[in-house]
This record gives sequence, structure tokens and C-alpha cells, in this order.
Amino acid sequence: MASNSDRKSIYRSRLGEIDKEALDYLSSLNEDYEILLEDLEGTEAHVIMLCKQNIISKEDAKLILKELEELKKKAVKGELELEGGFEDVHEFIESKVIEKLGLEVGGKLHTGRSRNDQIALDIRLRTRKYLIEIWEEALKLAEVLLAKAEEEQDTIIAHYTHLQQAQIGYLSQYLLAHLDHIIRDIERIKACYQRVNRSPLGACAIAGSTLPLDRELVARLLGFDGVIENSIDAVSSRDFALEALSIAAIMMTNLSRIAEDLIIWSTSEFDYVELPDSLASPSSIMPHKKNPCILELLRARTAKIIGLLTASLTLMKGIPTGYDRDLQEGKPLIWEALRETRRSIKIISKTVSQLKFKKDRLKEMAAKSYASALELAEALIKYSGLSLRESHKIVGSLVRRLHQSGTSFRDLSSQELSKELEKIAGRSLRIPQSVLEQILDVERLPQLRVTLGSSSPTEIKKQIEKRKRLLKEFGEEFKKIVKNLSDSRKYFEESLASILRD
Repeated sequence: MASNSDRKSIYRSRLGEIDKEALDYLSSLNEDYEILLEDLEGTEAHVIMLCKQNIISKEDAKLILKELEELKKKAVKGELELEGGFEDVHEFIESKVIEKLGLEVGGKLHTGRSRNDQIALDIRLRTRKYLIEIWEEALKLAEVLLAKAEEEQDTIIAHYTHLQQAQIGYLSQYLLAHLDHIIRDIERIKACYQRVNRSPLGACAIAGSTLPLDRELVARLLGFDGVIENSIDAVSSRDFALEALSIAAIMMTNLSRIAEDLIIWSTSEFDYVELPDSLASPSSIMPHKKNPCILELLRARTAKIIGLLTASLTLMKGIPTGYDRDLQEGKPLIWEALRETRRSIKIISKTVSQLKFKKDRLKEMAAKSYASALELAEALIKYSGLSLRESHKIVGSLVRRLHQSGTSFRDLSSQELSKELEKIAGRSLRIPQSVLEQILDVERLPQLRVTLGSSSPTEIKKQIEKRKRLLKEFGEEFKKIVKNLSDSRKYFEESLASILRD
């Protein structure tokens, strides 16, 4: 192969030799390993189409495809080095084919195609792969959260607002709440996938081609659901990538909130949960430490992904319509965000599945809290006909008195509680003793709730069963997506083999 100093780029027909420093600044070759296989297979699909459309002969297509297959085998083995004075992976691959077959045959590989629609294709293919992987891991995480919710169905916990004990409920509902976050993430992934899975190839540079390119055939070969119809849109849009990045940022934010809770709950002060030793980190000097470092890193990487999304949005907002080289800088931002999201989902799944919740501690902290105050206030409304403000004032005064004396609700009998309320109210109140007893018992208190979706045993069971059905449907939908890609892959391989064997 010619050296960098005497090899002229196959693209520089009008221009002289490029300045070496300018080439180094311009080239994305080092970053293009991420899309090496996508570029090779996209090129193969394009050549198959050129052959079927009689734009190039079957003999030439066969020679080109054989060289591309050799490059692909090396790439799969990790033996294909992206090196030399090339601007990008596209020039590298085409130059390799021309080097073997000459300009007369190898030079036909890129017929009817621009790097503009080519890179748009590669990004969609790679983004699609990441979305599939994230989708699969999200489904696994959803199953983990559902299984843990079933396991902790009767575990009492004080739910928090403002990081202060608010109401008493079940740990299972907390887990179901985060499951619902993940379910919405999955719904977003599914919707985004439908917009990603469209082929831009055949749009050429921006306005299409005079050659009879079959864009639908290429889309079918590569497993796309269709094409990006408008050729300008096909080469210049990256909103699909921004959407994927947005999903990654939202999902990571959801995971970060779980991580934050577990970090707080694993402190000695809370002592609600214990991480498995295999997922915790030691201190270099303090022998007693058990640090939740993976959860802390997940928080930090969430911040990074939000930054990658911000960088991508800023990059896009400043360029005019059409392809601009600025878009080259967007590729690594997408890969890093999606790659980190996939890794983080896997690690949070492993963490949640192995968590040990300290049920006795959770119940003890709920029992000694004032978190049943709302139920007490609502009992005054329901049975004594008080307004919310009246009951709020009475119960608030009671809590203040108890707090000042170092007494909690559980230290009172139902009769004592009734007397205290009447003393503050200055009159007789009609709350049944059975209701007061239930309010004072943290295990029975959630049974008082009657609202849809509340933290009550009946509603928790309904939520679990409903989400079981929903996740089953999601799993079946995902299998269909994977099967469609598998069927397209089979068609691609058959089309490729039919040219190579003749």
C-alpha cells in the first residue's frame, strides 16, 4: 500500500494532496471502529442492490462482495486495523477494495451513494443495535423489580417526602413505582426504535440520484421497516439519535434515583438495606468500610450522559440543513451514552436482585414514627365530621405534644389516644376504637386505604398482577422485533450467497 506521503485520497479528484495536520484534525478513523461492521454490511447491501438493479454486473458485484466478506471476517476477528491516511472508515473500506480490484471494478462499489447517506445509515444501524440491547436489559430489570416486589409484598416501610417520614406503606409499592419508571422507559425505547429503524440509503448526497436505485430493497436487506422518504431529511436529520440520547438520559436519571435511595438506606444511620459484599467496595485504610461505589458511579455517569445529550443538542442547533461535518463529532457522544446506559441497567439489575432489605429495622422505624398522622386526621374527618383544617390542627398539636415528651404513637393505647385527641379538641370525638387500634398498628394501618393505586394490600396485589401481564406482552413484542431482524438477516445472507456462488 502506498505511504501516507504518496497516496492520494480517492475522494480528492479536484483537490491536491491534503495537509497532514489537517488530515489528522479531520479524520474520524480512530472513532470509526464502532461502526466498522455496520459500514461493511451496509456496503454489501448497497452492492447487492446495484447488482439486482443491473447498475453493475453480477461479475463485478461478486468480486466486490468477496473482498468485502474478507474484510468483514478480519473485522469480526479483530484483525482489521483502521490505519493509513484516510478521512474515515468509508474511504478506508473503499480504498481497500480498489487496492485489490483496481479502479475499474472496485471503483463501482460507491455508485449512487454518498458518504452523507452512508454515515446516516451506519449511525441508524448502530443505534438500532444499542436500542435492542438496552431494551433487552430493561426488560430484565423490570422482571427483577417485579420479582423483588412480590418477595417484599408485606414488608412495612415509612414512605418519604422531602426525605422525611410521610406515610406508612409497603416496600413492594416502592419497588413497583420504580418498575413503572422502567416500563415507561421501555415504551420510549419501543417508540424510538420505530423512528430509528428507517433506511436513509439511496438519498445520495442530498437530492437523490439519476440511477435506478431500489431504496426499499436495501431497507429490506438490512432489516429496516422502511425508508426515510425525503432525501434531505434522510441525510441531514439526527433527531432519531437525539431521541435515543434523551431516552438514555431519562433512563439513567431513573436509575440514579434508585441508586441514591440505596446509598442513603445502606448508611448506618438508616440501616434499611445491605448490599452484597460482591457489589460493595472497601476502604484502602479503614477496615470496617463497606462502600456503595458502583451506585455512586452510576450517579456520576448519569451526569455525564446528561452532558452528552446537552452537547449533542448544542451541536445540532448550530448547523444549517443538509449534511455538515459537525455531525461527525456527534457519533462518539451517541455511542458513549448508549453504551454506559446498557452497562448501568445491567449493574442495577444485579444489585436489586441481591439486595437484603432489613424487614425488622424497616418496621421498627415505621412504628416509632409519626407517619400515621394523616390516617388519624382522616379518621377525624370521616367519623367526627371535622373539616380538614380542624383535624390537621388537632393532630398537629398532638404530634407536637408527643414529640416534646419523647413519646410516639405506638406508646399510646387506643383509649389514651382518644383521650388526648378529645383534650385538644375540647369536645367528644366519635372515632371507633377498632379504627384507632388499626391506626396504631403499622402492619394493619395500610388496610384502611381505599383509593386506587394506594399502598394497601389489595391494591398492591392488583398492581403486581397487572404488571405481570404487561411485562409478558412487552416480552412478546420484543421477540417479534428480534424475529423480524433475524428474518431480514436470513434474506440478506441468502441474497449475498446467491451472488457469490454463481
